[in-house]
Amino acid sequence: MILGNFIKEKELKFKKKYFSGICFDSTKCKKNNIFFAIKGSKIDGNRFINHAIQKGAKTIISNQKFEGMKKKILFIRSFNVRKSLSEFAYTIYKDKPKNIIAVTGTNGKSSVADFYFQILKLNKKKVASIGTLGIKTQNYIQKVSNTTIDPINLSIILNKLKKERINNVILEASSHGLKQSRLDGLKFGTGIFTNLSHDHLDYHKTFSDYLKSKLYLFEKLLKKKANIITDLEIPEYKKIKEIALKNKFNIETISNHGSSLEIISHEYHNEKQIVKIRYNKNIHEFETKLIGKIQIKNILMAMIAATKSSLSFKKIINTIHNLKPVSGRLEQIGIIKNNSKVILDYAHTPDALKTSLSNLKEQFKNRKISIVFGCGGDRDKAKRGMMGKIANQYCDRIYLTDDNPRYENPKIIRTSIRKNINKSKIYEISNRANAIKKAIFDMKTGDILIVAGKGHEKTQEYKKIKKLFSDQEQILKNITIKNKTLSNNLKLNILKELSNSNNISHKIKIKNASINSKEVKKNDIFFAIKGKNKDGNLFVKEALAKGASLTIVNNQKKTKKKIVVKDTLKFLTEASSILRDNLSSKIISITGSCGKTSLKELVGRSLNKISKATYSPKSFNNKFGVPLSLFNVKKNDVFGIFEIGMDKKGEIDYLSKIIKPDVGVITNISYAHIKNFESINEIALAKSEIIKNIKDGGYLILNKDDKFYTFHKKIGLKRNLKIISFSLKNKSATASLDSITHEKSKYKISINFYEKKVYFYLKSFFESDLKNLLAAILVISIFKNIHTLDKNIFYNHKATNGRGDIVKIRLLKKKFFLMDESYNSNPLSLKSAIINFDKVKIDNSKKHLVLGDMLELGKYSKRLHIEIGKNINKTSLKNVNVIGNHIKWTFNNLNRNRRGIVIKRKSQIIDLIKNSLNNNDYLMIKGSNSTGLNSLVNQIKSGKIDAL
Repeated sequence: MILGNFIKEKELKFKKKYFSGICFDSTKCKKNNIFFAIKGSKIDGNRFINHAIQKGAKTIISNQKFEGMKKKILFIRSFNVRKSLSEFAYTIYKDKPKNIIAVTGTNGKSSVADFYFQILKLNKKKVASIGTLGIKTQNYIQKVSNTTIDPINLSIILNKLKKERINNVILEASSHGLKQSRLDGLKFGTGIFTNLSHDHLDYHKTFSDYLKSKLYLFEKLLKKKANIITDLEIPEYKKIKEIALKNKFNIETISNHGSSLEIISHEYHNEKQIVKIRYNKNIHEFETKLIGKIQIKNILMAMIAATKSSLSFKKIINTIHNLKPVSGRLEQIGIIKNNSKVILDYAHTPDALKTSLSNLKEQFKNRKISIVFGCGGDRDKAKRGMMGKIANQYCDRIYLTDDNPRYENPKIIRTSIRKNINKSKIYEISNRANAIKKAIFDMKTGDILIVAGKGHEKTQEYKKIKKLFSDQEQILKNITIKNKTLSNNLKLNILKELSNSNNISHKIKIKNASINSKEVKKNDIFFAIKGKNKDGNLFVKEALAKGASLTIVNNQKKTKKKIVVKDTLKFLTEASSILRDNLSSKIISITGSCGKTSLKELVGRSLNKISKATYSPKSFNNKFGVPLSLFNVKKNDVFGIFEIGMDKKGEIDYLSKIIKPDVGVITNISYAHIKNFESINEIALAKSEIIKNIKDGGYLILNKDDKFYTFHKKIGLKRNLKIISFSLKNKSATASLDSITHEKSKYKISINFYEKKVYFYLKSFFESDLKNLLAAILVISIFKNIHTLDKNIFYNHKATNGRGDIVKIRLLKKKFFLMDESYNSNPLSLKSAIINFDKVKIDNSKKHLVLGDMLELGKYSKRLHIEIGKNINKTSLKNVNVIGNHIKWTFNNLNRNRRGIVIKRKSQIIDLIKNSLNNNDYLMIKGSNSTGLNSLVNQIKSGKIDAL
C-alpha cells in the first residue's frame, strides 16, 4: 500500500512510501507497519514508539512536532491521531455493507440494535448487529471488549460481513467511541438517538461534553440525505432537528402525539403489552410479551430503522409479537412456582434504573419489588447516591452488593449508595452471589426481583482479577433450589407463606375452598370461620372426615392438615387478595340495588360457553362469600365474575379492594337497605365505591336509565375509566333496545350496539331479562367480538331460583305455575317483578300475587309501600294478596277490585292455593328474605308442605 493514497496533504517525497499495514498497539506491530501513537487519558502511545520501531514499524503518526525522516523512520504529525487511524482503517478495508445504521444514546442502544436485528432476521433478510452484546449474525455471535470497537478491528469486521453478503448492519455508537473518533471515515445512512441522561461523567467531565460527543454522529458521520430517528419528547430533540434541517436530513420521530410514528394507545393485558400506533396515516396494532413499557419505544425506533432497510411496514408489524427479550435488558430469567419473577437488567445509570423500576411498578401493580444492585468502581461517583435514592423510592427490599469494584474499596462504594436508603429496607451483602441467593429465597408469591447493573456480563472485576461471574447463572441456580420447596399449586404456596407453615407438605392436593363442612369434598380446603351463630372450628373433624386435605383453624394444635391462624376470615381475605394479584383472569364485578345475582349468572354462564369462567355461587356477595368465591377461581380461568352487596357505607369499598375488578357494573340504585342511610343519594355514593377500585384503564358499565347515571359517570371519568352504558329507552347508550319480535318459541331481541344492529334470542322479554341482556352484551363485548357470537348464546339461560324463575307445580291435586320472586324484595325489584308478571300472556283472572313486606326501608317504608300500590293500580293485575305489617300500606292503596285477602299466617298461603287457584293459573310470591317466604316457596317447589 502507498502512503499517498491515504494522506493527500503531505509532501510529495513521502507519498510514494510503502506500508504493509497499520497498528496502534506496539506489541502487534509488524514489518513496514504504520504505528499510530495515541495519547490516551491513562497511557501515552508516544512512550511505545521505540518498541513499535523494534517490531518493524517504518512510519510513525503522532501528535509530536517533529515531522520527517529520522534514522530511516518516517514521522508524520497529526493533530488528531485517533481520527487519522480511523480514516486509514476504513480506507484500507473499503468494501463495507451498503446499509450501516448507527444508534447512540445513554440507554436503549443495545435493545434498539437487537430488535432491529431480530426484525430483519424474522423477515429472512441478512443482517448483523455490533455492540455491547457482541457481533451477531444469523450464523454466529462473537464477543467484543468495547461497545464501539476500535477502528482497525471494526473495519476488518465490516469487510468480513460484506464478503458474507450482509448489507444491513446496525452498530452501537458509544460516547467514548464517538469522542475518540473510532467511527470517523464511516458514513451512515441512518442515525438513531434514543435519549440522554447522567452517565460517563467521569470521562466527559461535563454533561455538555457528553451531549456534544453524541451529536457528533449526526453532525459529521451521516451520508447526504441520511435518515435520523429519535424521540420527539426528549429535550435533545430540538438540537437534533436543527442538525437535520441544516443538513437536509430526513427526520422521523416517535411519540404519543404529533410524531411520524404515533402511539395511540398502550395497555397491559396479563403478561402482554398491547400497542396501537399510527404510521403513514395507517393504524396498526401489535402485542409483545416483553417486560417494561420502555421496550415499546425501543421497538418503534427499530421498526422505523427496518423501513430504511427495504422492508414493508406490514411485514415489520407482523413480526413484532415474535421479538424476544434482549440479553440482560429487562429479561425475565427462569420460572418460579409461586409466580414471583426475577428480572435481569443492565441498568447502571440513574435514569436507566428509574425507568426500569417505574416500568415494573406500572406493569406489576400491587406487587412488592425488590432489587439486587451496586455501582461500579473507578466510574462516575456522583450517580451512586442518586441510584440509592431511586431504589429506595421504588423498592420494598434492597439487597446492596458489589458490582465491579475494580480498584476502589467496595465498602466505600456501598456506603455512598446506602446514604439515601431507609435502614428498614436494606440488606447489605458484599458477595453478589449470596445477595442474589437471599433475595430469591425471600421472594413471596407474586414478588418481583430485579437484579440490576451487570445484565449480560459474564465476569466481575476486583482490582486486577476478572473472575467468571454471571448474574443469570446465579439466578437460575437459586430458582432451581427454591422451586424444590414450592408446590405446583399457587394457592397452597400462598397459604404456607402467609401462615409460615413449614410443616405443611408442598405435595398436598387442594381443589376448592369451603366454609360449610357439609359441602366439603375430597381434597377441599375447609376454612373454619367463626360467625355470629356458629363456630367453624367445631366442624373441623367433620370436614376432615369428608376428605378435606387441609383446614384453616384457630385455637387448635398444628398438624400436617391444620394451619392455625388468629383470624380465619381475615386469613382467607388476605390469601384471596394475594391470589387476585397473581391471577391472569379478567375479573368482572357487579353491584347495584337489584339484579346483581341474575346478571352475574347470565354473564357467567354465557362466558363459560365460549371460555373458562368461574362465578360466585348463589348470593355470595358479602365479606364471607366474596373472598371465598375469589379463592375458588382456577389458575386457567379466563374470567371471574362476582357480585358485591352491601348493608352500609364502606362495605363495597372493602370488598372491591379485594377483587380489584377489570370491569365494574352498577345495575341500578334503589332503596334497598335504606334504613342504614339518610337518603338514596347516600346509597348511590356507597355503590360508587366500586369505581375507585376498578383497575387503571378498566371499564365501568352503567345503566343509562338509572337516575344516578350521570353521578356515577362523573366519578368514572375522574379515574379515566372507559365508560359504556345500556338502556331500554335511550338510543344514545352504547347498547340500547331496538325491537322485540316473537318467532315461534323465541323472542328475537334486536339491539343497537355502537350504532350497529345486532340481535340475540331469549326465552322471555321481561324487563329485567332485557336489562340483563344489554349489560351482559357490554361485558362480553370488552373481550369478544359480539357480532361473531352464537345468536342463541343467551337463549337457554334460566332465571335464578327465587329471582323470577317459573316452575310448574303439582300440589293438592292441582297443576299451576309458580313465578318465584321470593328471594328478596325492595322497591325496584318489586316494581320490576310486577311489570314482568303483568306481561305474562294469560287472562288476568288466572294470575295471583302474594306479596310480603319489603324490609330494611326504615323511615321510607310507608311511602315506598304505598307507591307499590299505586304501581299495581297502573297494571291489569288483580287478586293481590298480602302477608305482613308493612305491605298492608300497599294493600290499602290498591283499587278494591284488585284486592285479594290479608294473610295472617304462612300456612294460609297453602289454603289460598287450595281454594283460589285453578289448573294452569299463575302464582307470584315475593317478599324480603327475612319474611320467610323464600323458605315456604322452596317447600312448595319440593312438595314438602306437611310441616306447614
